[in-house]
Amino acid sequence: MLHTRRFWYSLLFLAFFFAGPAQAATPGAADRLLAGMDQATAIAEGTGGRVVWIFFDPNCPYCHKLYERLRPWVGKDNLQFRWVPVGLLTPTSEGKAAALLQARNPLAALEQSENDFNLSAAGPGGGIAPARRMAGKTRMDLQANLALLQGENLTGVPLMVFRRKDGGAALFMGAPTPAQLAELLRAVE
Repeated sequence: MLHTRRFWYSLLFLAFFFAGPAQAATPGAADRLLAGMDQATAIAEGTGGRVVWIFFDPNCPYCHKLYERLRPWVGKDNLQFRWVPVGLLTPTSEGKAAALLQARNPLAALEQSENDFNLSAAGPGGGIAPARRMAGKTRMDLQANLALLQGENLTGVPLMVFRRKDGGAALFMGAPTPAQLAELLRAVE
């Protein structure tokens, strides 16, 4: 039974890994999503006034790729990244997202989880162990984060949302190439 479950989870992972980011947002989704971000529970990285919100799953290989590509931008150009954890890809995702939020230092826990990320035969995964117990507040925070994302019929991660310099809202789903990422970050208000 356990091997059968692992087999199906591995297939699910491969579907996500090879399908890539191909989901279109409905018109106005970026504006609505950005307007609701004050409801999100996030892990702040940096202190700049130019904010990029990033929905991520601790077990998502595309999220990990985005995390790695953002390293040169951390602490630069007045940028702040707000990592919004959700648990939706694998059975351990919610527990790992909870462990990040419940950590004594959530940013340090996020960094450690991403530094220890792997794509093993047992499936993808951030290096943090799932929380053994999930506090009621943490459960509510994760449900609220997921509701924000799914409220716009968006189910893929990573998803970046931010205010553009022209005043409009923008979102990008997937792990942009380094050139795309530079262009996106230059556009952040």
